[in-house]
Amino acid sequence: MNKTLTGVLAGAALLAGGCGGQAAHEAQRIERLAAQPPSPTGGMPTPPPTGPMMSTPATGTPTAGPTGAAGADDLKRAAQAALAAASGAKLVAIESEENGKRWEVQVADPDGTERRLDVADGKVVSGPSVEDNDPADKAKLQKLLSAAKVDYTQALDKITATVPEGRVTELSLDSEHGKPVWDADVVLPNGTKQEVAIDAVTGEATTPATATPTETATPTETGTPTMTETPTGTETPTG
Repeated sequence: MNKTLTGVLAGAALLAGGCGGQAAHEAQRIERLAAQPPSPTGGMPTPPPTGPMMSTPATGTPTAGPTGAAGADDLKRAAQAALAAASGAKLVAIESEENGKRWEVQVADPDGTERRLDVADGKVVSGPSVEDNDPADKAKLQKLLSAAKVDYTQALDKITATVPEGRVTELSLDSEHGKPVWDADVVLPNGTKQEVAIDAVTGEATTPATATPTETATPTETGTPTMTETPTGTETPTG
């Protein structure tokens, strides 16, 4: 069938184009097209596209990022839930547990009484439980809270501005050189941990400590180490 079709098309090309090289060239092109295998639909082969191919964007549900990652918004939400459950208290420390799925929160009353809570999904799941601190510890904590002029939200905003690519996993109010300071642990995208300190009086960030790797596995040595004996000296022959 291809040969018959080739002859018909070639003849038509000769009649339409007349004699000459152009007609012969057209007949050769038609022969090449007819020699190609037929398309699945039974028609003439589809000539290859002459223009650039346009890629079609992939459709579907985008891949979700890591879940449970501790961030500034999650920390604030957990802190607000804890403070709502411990009326009148102030945040002293908050730490991410289970990759941000749960937060351990420490708050303190104006008289220095310390209370602890656990928060998950923005809700208190444990506490508040009162810590059994002695009067000296209460007085120390009370003094620290009264000296701090920058609260945890202001400190957190400063931390995220200082290290915008990191996620805060821990924030606590401490005393350094007799001054109140907000200390934070920030995990960077490459997995290293960076410590950032915020002056709780001025709100200024101090120079962050050198970033250190987090959760680095230590190779376990197998087998029994070989003990090397140290020579005690060379015996001198006696005559």
